[in-house]
Amino acid sequence: MENLEIILTDFNKRKIDKLIYDELKLSTLKVKSSHFYDNISEKDLNFSQVKNIEEILTPKGTGNIFLEELQLGISLKDVVIVFSFDEQYGDIVFNFPENEILKDEMNDNKLRLKRLVHFLVILKKKYEIPKVIIGYEPATDEDTLLIEINNKVTNYDKEIEKILS
Repeated sequence: MENLEIILTDFNKRKIDKLIYDELKLSTLKVKSSHFYDNISEKDLNFSQVKNIEEILTPKGTGNIFLEELQLGISLKDVVIVFSFDEQYGDIVFNFPENEILKDEMNDNKLRLKRLVHFLVILKKKYEIPKVIIGYEPATDEDTLLIEINNKVTNYDKEIEKILS
């Protein structure tokens, strides 16, 4: 089984706490494992020990969280979130098994994919994310890219049809 990725590219670090705590509500979810490195104390931390994601990722930083389940317009199980930031911007990658979207029934797949894309389009606008990429791991490769949510495409239904055909 392959994994799918969703990448929020060039995410503004100043908005990360709002995304993590208010939007995705990660502090209320069941975390299977996590790892962050605190540059100030020079210690490894679990997500439960992190009070401010922006601070932990400053000046540069990475971290990861493995969740039992996450809501991104649809419910996804076994999601790994990887944070990778420089001084101001970074990427947030959601990685999960493909069968979380592409299950059995074609109509169900289409509906799940539409809900996911709709959620990501709203997230992109709300957080001024330049580009959101959905694809097989690694989603940034041309061969494995499924959908790119950017400022050029307006009708994602056509893109979803291409994926499912």
